[in-house]
Amino acid sequence: MPRRAHVLLALVAPMVLLLRAALVRADLECPQSVVDKGEVRSGLPLAHRFTFRNSGPEAVEITDVRPSCGCLAPKLEKRTLQAGEFGDLLLEVNTLTQPAGLHSWRITLCYKSGTTEQEMSLYIRARVVTEITVEPPSLAIYTDTAIRHEITVIDRRTEPLIVRAVPTSSPYVRTHLGELRRDDAGHWRRTIQVEVAADCPEGAHTEILRICTSDPLYSELKVPFTLVKRARHRVSAAPASVVLSQSANQPLPARIVLLSAAEDDDIRIDRIESDHPAVTCRWAPGPGHQATLKIHVDRRQIPGDRLRAAVHVHVSQPAAETITIPVSCLLH
Repeated sequence: MPRRAHVLLALVAPMVLLLRAALVRADLECPQSVVDKGEVRSGLPLAHRFTFRNSGPEAVEITDVRPSCGCLAPKLEKRTLQAGEFGDLLLEVNTLTQPAGLHSWRITLCYKSGTTEQEMSLYIRARVVTEITVEPPSLAIYTDTAIRHEITVIDRRTEPLIVRAVPTSSPYVRTHLGELRRDDAGHWRRTIQVEVAADCPEGAHTEILRICTSDPLYSELKVPFTLVKRARHRVSAAPASVVLSQSANQPLPARIVLLSAAEDDDIRIDRIESDHPAVTCRWAPGPGHQATLKIHVDRRQIPGDRLRAAVHVHVSQPAAETITIPVSCLLH
C-alpha cells in the first residue's frame, strides 16, 4: 500500500470510530415532540402526555426538567430509563395566565448517559381564545398575620357565568363573593375576597383556589396560590419598603423609615447591613419609643438604570430579630 494511503487511513480511522460512537450513544427519542392543540379557551384545562424511548444501548438518567415559563406544570413518571425502555411526561398548561393569541410552550429534558450530556425539547402549541379571565391568575401571599386579597373574574360574553362556590385547598383560607357588575367596557366583573386566617401555620403552603360556576364549559377555574406565613415580628417598619424613581441626572432623595414595637417598647438596634454598596443606612433613636432610619442610595454606584437591594436591620430589643426592608430604584 502506498505511503500516502497509510497516512489517509490513519487520519480517517479515528473519525470513523468517533462517528460510530456518536451514532450508538444513548439517546431519547420522541415520535411526536411537537403537538398542536388548535384553539383552546383561557381557563380550560390544557395538557398532553409525551411518550419517549431510550434508543441507545446504555441507561439514560434525566437530570433536569426545565419549563419555558411558570405556567407549565410537568409531571415526570420516571427519571432513569434502561436501553429500549419507554418513559412519559405529562405537561399541563395554566391557560388562565396566558393572553389571547398563538402560543408555543416548551419543556426541556436534560439527560445523560455516562459522561455524555444531552437535551430534548418538547412543545405544545395552541391559539388561546380569551372569553373568561381571572385577575390576577395566580397569587403569592406573604404575611405574618391575618390578611385579605382580592381577585376578579371577568366575563366578556353577553350572558355572564354564575359563580356558585369558591372553595380552597387550605382550611386557613376563606373566600367571599362580591356583587356581579358591568364595567365601562361592557364586561361582567365579580370580585372574590381571599382571606387568610391569623392561625395559619408558619411556613410555605402551595394551594389551589377553585371557582365553581354554572357554566358547563367553564365549570371550574383553578387559581394556584402560594401562601407564606412568616413568624410575626415584634418590630415593624413603615413604610415596609422603599421605592425611588428619578431622572438619571438628578440625585436621589433620602428616605425615612420608622421602626415601631408592637407594645410601645423601646427599640435597640445592634447593626444595619446593606446587600448592595449603593445603599447605606443610618439610624437614631426616637421619636418616643420608635427608631428612625435614613436610607440613602448613591446613583453613581447603580449598575444600569435600576436597582433591587435590601437593608437588614438587626434588632436586639424588645426581642432579637432581623427586619428586612426592600429597596428598589428606577432611573429614567
